[in-house]
Amino acid sequence: MVLNKLTTLLSPIVNSGLIFITLTQQHQLLLALLSGLTLPFFAAMKNDERQKAQLWKKLIIACSLLCFLFGTMAPIVIWVFQWLHPRQIISGILVISWPILIAVTLGGFIFHIQLRRVLTPELDKIKKYLVKKTTLERELRTDVRTVKTLLPETLHYNPLDYIDLNKGIFIGIDRDTQPRYLPLIDWQKQHADIIGTTGAGKGVATGILLYQSILAGEGVFIMDPKDDEWAPHLYRKACEDAGKPFALIDLRKQQYQLNLIEGITADELEELFVAGFSLAEKGQESDFYRIDDRKAARIAAQFVNHQPSSSIRDIYNGEYVQSIGEKIKAFFGKIEELALLHAINAPTGFSLKQIFDQGGCCYVIGSMRNSKIITAQRMLLVRLYQLAEQRDRVNDIPRPIAIFLDELKYHLSKPALEGLGAARDKGVHIIMAHQSIADLKDCPADLKGDAVIGAVVENAKFKLVYRVMDPDTAEWVARMSGTILVMKSAKPKQIIY
Repeated sequence: MVLNKLTTLLSPIVNSGLIFITLTQQHQLLLALLSGLTLPFFAAMKNDERQKAQLWKKLIIACSLLCFLFGTMAPIVIWVFQWLHPRQIISGILVISWPILIAVTLGGFIFHIQLRRVLTPELDKIKKYLVKKTTLERELRTDVRTVKTLLPETLHYNPLDYIDLNKGIFIGIDRDTQPRYLPLIDWQKQHADIIGTTGAGKGVATGILLYQSILAGEGVFIMDPKDDEWAPHLYRKACEDAGKPFALIDLRKQQYQLNLIEGITADELEELFVAGFSLAEKGQESDFYRIDDRKAARIAAQFVNHQPSSSIRDIYNGEYVQSIGEKIKAFFGKIEELALLHAINAPTGFSLKQIFDQGGCCYVIGSMRNSKIITAQRMLLVRLYQLAEQRDRVNDIPRPIAIFLDELKYHLSKPALEGLGAARDKGVHIIMAHQSIADLKDCPADLKGDAVIGAVVENAKFKLVYRVMDPDTAEWVARMSGTILVMKSAKPKQIIY
């Protein structure tokens, strides 16, 4: 009974299959030819292209496979059907031999290739007449004496004419010469990443953005390891316009300027040592040798519990540090280098908290070669994080703080990178500038290059990209921003991506 009912239910399906096979087998040669003509479309596509193919392309692929199945592979299909349903008889159909069907399919395949070779140049010519060209043509040899005529015109304007904090942060002029603004709250709540080769305009763009931050009442810290010639004058002018304090700290000079550990706790000082001396674990055998260094950092940091107004030089001259000179040479040598920097060991001097409390700008000039100063730069960044954490963020809205890290790789440390994700909750947003992704991989020993890249990409929602020379960086940016603009459409004000 059950078998009879199952046979009754499947009978319409079997009959439909029989009718479909009967119809297709009447045109075996035509289907075999069509499969040969359409299979090259399928064979030329990559796996990712097949998955992202448009609907009409997917229909062509499906039709091609059906033609191949019921045309080229017709003898096998008929044999399988008759084996599954021996009672069903396909009558009146001449089953063409398999070699003939394969020969017809190959003929269609060869004909497709030859036809494409002949027609493709002609189709390109037609497409060339139908598409409106850009002012900068591609794949065209140019004469260096006349190449200027092919380049887009440069638009010169005064940014001060467009600064309007009521509209937001002015970020530039679009192609229609209209000013573009970023809401002030968005600017203060997200990190920024500025990428471009030397001389591409990173400094100019950052100057325009941070000039407005100072006018908006933010506290701005500029970390400049390459000593920009004009930038300090720009930020000083911004502070004068806003009525805010301006401080210039040059870590290269042997004058007392600030006390890096003013008002610090022992735990915070230990964190500074770990950041500046790259003492964090990396998951390698060398971590064993960092254990003594971290222990020395922890004990040395207790010095500030007994002498709160001390400096790093006072800690170095203390009894404990002097006693480990021969036993823990790495830590001793590092702290000795910091003790030689007068700029961060001032008995009295500029206080970083002044910018947190009043706004304005602190411009710090560092170095890209001096290891002592690079260590101090990394510690200074972590110290700014610590000062931001000390503020009362429950009963009061803290002043927004902007920190600009020029040449990012000279400021990176593991605590600084981990703090990047939590900095926004503390009222701090970071503006990072670098030339390529290779800069992010050139990091301290306790960091991994891929982790640095991931942290920057995930946390920097606002990105400005200028001219890049590194192919890997260009591809990296293209993957994040979408496809590349290739041409303008003939339709007015429409762009094809």
